[in-house]
Amino acid sequence: MKKLRPAVISDKNNFRKLWDISFGDSKAFSDWFFSTRFVPDYCALIEEEDGTVSSEVQSMPLFLNVRGTAIPSTIMVGACTHPEYKRRGYMKELYTYYMNMIGDMGVVLCAHTPAVLRTYFYVGHYPVSDTAFIETENSNGADVECGVVEFDLKSNISPLLKCYSLASQRYSGIVLRSFADFKLKISDYLSCGAKCACVFNDNNVTAYAVYFDDENGISGEEIISLDELSEQKIVNFLFNAGKGRKVKVKLPPETKSEYNSGIKTVKPRNVCGIANAPALLKAVGRNLDYAVEIEDPAVKRNNGVFDFSGEKTGRKPDIKMQVQFFAQWIMGYRSLDEIINSGEAVVFNPDSAKELNKLFPKLNCHIVDEY
Repeated sequence: MKKLRPAVISDKNNFRKLWDISFGDSKAFSDWFFSTRFVPDYCALIEEEDGTVSSEVQSMPLFLNVRGTAIPSTIMVGACTHPEYKRRGYMKELYTYYMNMIGDMGVVLCAHTPAVLRTYFYVGHYPVSDTAFIETENSNGADVECGVVEFDLKSNISPLLKCYSLASQRYSGIVLRSFADFKLKISDYLSCGAKCACVFNDNNVTAYAVYFDDENGISGEEIISLDELSEQKIVNFLFNAGKGRKVKVKLPPETKSEYNSGIKTVKPRNVCGIANAPALLKAVGRNLDYAVEIEDPAVKRNNGVFDFSGEKTGRKPDIKMQVQFFAQWIMGYRSLDEIINSGEAVVFNPDSAKELNKLFPKLNCHIVDEY
């Protein structure tokens, strides 16, 4: 009989085997990944009676910035089921187990980037951030002076971290990176041969791009900037570097950057699930005198009527919604009015709903990290 359980360090080899079966990563990346990113206490699995790991979920602990507050969270770095065990409902079962498990550990949110956005809607993981893309199949260059310099990622990366930390203050949902977090992320990129380019102003980095330059063209994986001009310079640099080849860059959703023959789109990119809704309300609710009723079929602790200090209450709620819409609203991805107008929330007190819409407005939501 199969069992669901948290991972332990001795599961590492079995996790790696299933990962290699499921994903097409290079050996260099997988070697690096499992030497630095396997944190068993934040992973869960389904184990068959014969000891086979048939399904697994991997994540890492970090903090997300939600409305200016650091929230204990995880970011999903991989989830897969062995081909011989697919179409048995294993992933839904495992995700439900995992979300309850991390909630018991004090984790509040779980963010990740599904290959197919709708994959985890069934467990209440809905979009909470957007990413802009500019891409072309054959760049003809930007034909402008970029004012951008190459940066050695093996050198002192503190100027990049300073730029990231300042820029990240504009976004809800973004990862709050410590120096150790930032160094680990850069090491991830380096394991796949990443390069970096920067814009400097008075010895400070005002924009940077971590990018890949290979036989497939140029891929701008992480672009962070403090102002529009610096960001456009970085974009120009990447399209110049990829002249005659395919170029694709990822940018924050509100970007004003353009490229003359590039196609620009903005798409939902990251999803997020709530492992502990009362704790999220306690962190960002400011003890306001309102009550919300939340429904969540996956995580038991998220169900009930809560005040905005995160305590259960017997009072009549002002509004009621399912957990996925609560996540979108409280993180700032959608306004409460948008959710109400789409029929995804029930209003019991219209005056309170109007006030809550003002108190928790829509924000710029952007998550750079995808693993």
